[in-house]
Amino acid sequence: MADFKITEDKLPTIASELGADPDSVTALLPKFNEFYEEVRNQHLASVMRALELYVRRKHKKASFTVDWVQSATDSSVTVGLHWPWGYFIVIPRGLTDIQQIRNIVAHELGHLFYATEYPGNINDKTLNQIMANVFGAFTMLKRSEFYTDKAPKMARTVWMQVVKDFKNQPFP
Repeated sequence: MADFKITEDKLPTIASELGADPDSVTALLPKFNEFYEEVRNQHLASVMRALELYVRRKHKKASFTVDWVQSATDSSVTVGLHWPWGYFIVIPRGLTDIQQIRNIVAHELGHLFYATEYPGNINDKTLNQIMANVFGAFTMLKRSEFYTDKAPKMARTVWMQVVKDFKNQPFP
């Protein structure tokens, strides 16, 4: 597999190929890395965003958002909190297993989706748990399908091709 990691030795090439000042490229990298840590923490971000838009449309709540946070306590409980303006998924503090976090997020999003589609079943806790698991499984199967079937077809084989794509792209 190609090495796409952004390393210091690649920065002069990126600057040269894209006509940028090398010092500006070097200065931008730590700021980008700081920003990207937030991106990495948005497990299933595209699903979360799609569900936000879905709930906004369906319930006419223009500012509805979905976010996840780590628990303020040492509780091992995962919970989705409904608010009039949003939905918060609370992840147990100290949980670092990426697959487990993704599964928790998918499950909690399932609660939101199921409550949106079947509000009459909201008081049946057993059914809600089961259907949140079904939604979670559906979501992770679709994400797995994307990563195995579609993402490899969309990815470049060498890092330099990514830079060339931007060099050769006629942006206005």
